[in-house]
Amino acid sequence: MKLFVRQKNSVISQSYLKLSGGLLLIGILLTGVIMICSAVASYRDTIETSIRQNCEALISNIKEVYTSPEDMPNVEILKLVWTAEIEYGYDMFLYDESGTELYPGQSGEINVLTPAVRSYLAKDDFIQIGYYTSDASEAQICCAVRFYMEDKKDDVTQYYLAAVSNAGMVQEYSMMLTRNLILCLLAVMILFMILFHLGASKLDDQLDEITKIANQYAEGEFSSRVSLPEQATMYPLGCTLNRMAEFIEQNETTRRNFVANVSHELRTPMTTIAGFADGILDGTIPPAQHKKYLKIITEEIHRLKTLVQSMLNLTKFEAGEMQIHLAETNIAQLLIRTVLMFEKRINDKHVDVEGLEDASLMLRADEDLMFQVLYNLIENAVKFVNEGGVISFQLYTEDKTAHICIKNTGEGLADDELPRIFDRFYKTDTSRSQDRTGLGLGLSISRKIVHLHQGHIVVKSVKGEYTSFEVQIPTEINN
Repeated sequence: MKLFVRQKNSVISQSYLKLSGGLLLIGILLTGVIMICSAVASYRDTIETSIRQNCEALISNIKEVYTSPEDMPNVEILKLVWTAEIEYGYDMFLYDESGTELYPGQSGEINVLTPAVRSYLAKDDFIQIGYYTSDASEAQICCAVRFYMEDKKDDVTQYYLAAVSNAGMVQEYSMMLTRNLILCLLAVMILFMILFHLGASKLDDQLDEITKIANQYAEGEFSSRVSLPEQATMYPLGCTLNRMAEFIEQNETTRRNFVANVSHELRTPMTTIAGFADGILDGTIPPAQHKKYLKIITEEIHRLKTLVQSMLNLTKFEAGEMQIHLAETNIAQLLIRTVLMFEKRINDKHVDVEGLEDASLMLRADEDLMFQVLYNLIENAVKFVNEGGVISFQLYTEDKTAHICIKNTGEGLADDELPRIFDRFYKTDTSRSQDRTGLGLGLSISRKIVHLHQGHIVVKSVKGEYTSFEVQIPTEINN
């Protein structure tokens, strides 16, 4: 069944394009609206400030020629207002304190100074955009200023000056900015679509590569690897997929080796048991030798029992189900007691034992599990020590860590064998010839037990000289 479908990857890219493009468009639109509003407000403030300053300049000129309310407005004042209209381009309106228009004539029409405006002017200047003259066809900017005039008798009279300008320039400025924003949006979107199309094509190619390799993994083929350049968007995903494949491939290899090793270890004693049992039953083995071969059958059954129990213990360790019971343990006494169990085999090989005379070490540990570690390591040392060789022990504490060292002279291990010595069912070529009864689980179980005590086990060896195992366990183990 093929899982590799290019069309799906294109759909992913298109969805990403729509989402990214929509977000980009919304972001630019919001930014543009905010900038337009800010620019228009700033432009409007500039115009309003200019109108106010011009009104204040005209008021200053009016004050210079003002004489009395009776002469208001006199010819000179009207000329000033008329000149300001031409110079500034505004419609100017001059009012007395009642709101009656004084310029350009006594029409009595109140174009700007409604009661509401006069009320506003009592507090501040009045500047707004709206329709302030009856003949206005477009919005206007109106600025009304209240001022006081003092005659020669020191009498003060209140007046109002209003300037009305066309607000079309503000609207035109706003429209110009809006057009520029729309053009900018179109240009950015076109550029974005072109660039993203190129990027999406590369992304599709990367997804195709990953999907094709993932399809091979789904079919059980783990030898292929995702090959992407480091700058690729999907490079981290490809690396993760490669690590996953390596992990699965390693587990698959371990599983096959485990099944093969278990099958081999079970087949050998079962073949022996079946052969001798058949020989006893069909009379091939004479009755005088039945006891001898029944003893061999019993030994093979015990071997099968040990294999099954070791496998169960190893499974418990890996599943985290093995319980540890910590207590003060005399490691030195436990070590001596374990060595005595191999006394006959040590004497048969004329091996010297060193380092137990003054051995002393107390450690908070699980005594039964530590016995299993020591038994496996000492058994390993006794098996592979050379004839007339030496097995040495060293116990000491350093930096809150207990060290248990077991070293034997002999053939030693090659450099390529050291990394695999703790693998399940692993046996070196030397051990296969010297140890036909071992299961290849002892060192693996020992390492599990040491790790359960929050420690480490280290192996060192020099080919043709020695092999040593060092167990390092903290003196203060966290529960």
